[in-house]
Amino acid sequence: MAIRNIALLVGGQDASHAPITMQPVEREKIMAIRKSKPLIAVLLVAGSLGAVSAHAEGAYLGGALGIPHFEDNINGITGNGSGLSGKVFGGYQFSPNFALEAGIANLGHIDNATGRADGHGEYVDAVGLLPMSNQWSLLASLGMAHINLNTANGSDSGRGLKLGLGAQYAVTSNVILRGEWERYQPHEFGGRPDIDQITFGVHVAF
Repeated sequence: MAIRNIALLVGGQDASHAPITMQPVEREKIMAIRKSKPLIAVLLVAGSLGAVSAHAEGAYLGGALGIPHFEDNINGITGNGSGLSGKVFGGYQFSPNFALEAGIANLGHIDNATGRADGHGEYVDAVGLLPMSNQWSLLASLGMAHINLNTANGSDSGRGLKLGLGAQYAVTSNVILRGEWERYQPHEFGGRPDIDQITFGVHVAF
């Protein structure tokens, strides 16, 4: 009350209802913020476009080298596998979350006292992608493969499921590094042996 009374004596009006005056510097700051709103909007749009470009749709080609691992007996031949495996592949990414892919795979070989076995084939995969950032994505694949297995005791070929899990990193919007674990399960030699490989490769979008 004392402050209010003093304000009334000095200014002739209630200080609680006195008009607020704005300093020139404060007014310039507010005007600058208002003028910057269109620029901020443009930057946000550009950022969102950049995020999409890292997972752009379109065709791609790639290749990978791997380490084979034969989980099961292959027509009487046992062993973990040796040498290099690998694949070449191509695909089309329809969205940031889905692609179709086809390729040719060399599954490495077993070569030991029990004999020698090697495998190769073709596959078609549906690939699901989960972007974690502009660069990193997790992936899972499910498809069908046709595999030829050749052993010292005979040869066979058959179809079966192909599974995969992995991750990939976009160096640019067109160059992608990928690491995967894959399992082939062909129906051959009266069974369904599990043939695994871990691959590291790159694919290029165009």
